[in-house]
Amino acid sequence: MARLKAAHQQLKEVATALSTTPEEVVAAASDLLAKNKALKKQLKAATKALMAQQAAQVLASGQQVNEVHIESAGDISVLAPLVLKGAGEETLLWAKLNGRLYFALISPAGQARTYLTKLQALGEVQGGGSPKVVTGNTTLPLERVAETIN
Repeated sequence: MARLKAAHQQLKEVATALSTTPEEVVAAASDLLAKNKALKKQLKAATKALMAQQAAQVLASGQQVNEVHIESAGDISVLAPLVLKGAGEETLLWAKLNGRLYFALISPAGQARTYLTKLQALGEVQGGGSPKVVTGNTTLPLERVAETIN
């Protein structure tokens, strides 16, 4: 009986959190999940549009080393291939996030993995990717990372 009362109390709490009645909890939860899925899809599209805008700015700058703004570690993995499409030379994208340096090494000549190997020999570096784009993070200073593409 105690377990039944505890389960009923939890059901009432969930109903309150969903602004519904206990009888409508399943429908309200389904609606919430559907809205969450739609919002995630919108966020993904907005992030991709923002990354496309940043890629255009990076390419227009003509600089080899570029600070970018990211909200999460995965954003740089979305941005890097967009920059690769227009890059004519080796390019480094970097951002600070949670005390770490996140980077993308872009090499139209297919040397990105070679650069990553050089970085890994210098210290704590995590990353991976293709011959033209690698992404990762490190505690190394930006200058050490930038030296690898010069």
